[in-house]
Amino acid sequence: MTRALIVLALAIGAVAAAAPAPAAFSHRDHAEHDVAIARCETCHAVDPKGQVVAPGALGHAPCLSAGCHAKDFIATGAAARKADPAAYAKATALCLGCHASQDGTPPAPWSKPAASAVLESFRYEREYHVEMNHFEHTGRAGGDCRVCHVVDARSFALVRSAPGHAQCVTCHNPAKFPQFTMAMCGLCHDKPARAEYFQGTRPKVDVRACGSEGQAALAARGKHAEGCFRHERAEHRVQGGEPVQCAACHYMIGDQTRWGRRRYQTLLDLHVEPVIDNAQDREHKSCGRTGACHKADVDVARTGARCSLCHAEKSAF
Repeated sequence: MTRALIVLALAIGAVAAAAPAPAAFSHRDHAEHDVAIARCETCHAVDPKGQVVAPGALGHAPCLSAGCHAKDFIATGAAARKADPAAYAKATALCLGCHASQDGTPPAPWSKPAASAVLESFRYEREYHVEMNHFEHTGRAGGDCRVCHVVDARSFALVRSAPGHAQCVTCHNPAKFPQFTMAMCGLCHDKPARAEYFQGTRPKVDVRACGSEGQAALAARGKHAEGCFRHERAEHRVQGGEPVQCAACHYMIGDQTRWGRRRYQTLLDLHVEPVIDNAQDREHKSCGRTGACHKADVDVARTGARCSLCHAEKSAF
């Protein structure tokens, strides 16, 4: 490597090392600066199709038009970096809070960088949770759960951003449902934060989805890997050429007559109550009926039935 290339590599490394951490957005911090966060429309806009537009997507409004960050948007150039490194670092952190950057520098003003970091910032609702009447929605969807729960055609995994605004807007728009549109953010998004609101996770249920919070909790409690059910299989997502609907196995979310003494209505109910059941061996019959994939695995008459494929060990409870 030539001396010039070495110097260039060290310079790039120094820039990356010195890059400030992205500035995470906080509603609370903005409230302390007299931003009316209770009025969502102050910052959140809705486009003509009813879809929510990311704050800042329209020429960096409202972050720029409010005047609060006006200096930050002009402190990202080479001249500002040399004249006022502190201001440049602050402005860079603001940019990286929304825009991804491979080298840790702000995106060029003439470019159109994807605001990919925004999705990560708000994906898990750090300050708010989302709540809805899930049972009412299953009725309105006519049992077609996959309208909202989108499955990737290759990996068979649920698409992480769905259900999301793209699915909600098909119904929650002025033409179809004017009494509850996407502009009414507070009807779904509310305090406290998700981690605080969704506490507890189905105690004494030993069948959990692979990769779920519950499966991770069981594995941690048992101090070793635990059996789990894998949704991400072609057989579990498609049957007879048609998509498998959630209620085909999670029947309690779509059939009020089978609720029993439990309550399955809101997202919180679904988070803490069992969503799979083996009363009267219903699920085993579904998975292990004649000709089904797991006939041998669930045959309790056979010695060594492979219960651990889906069930965690009782020692984990």
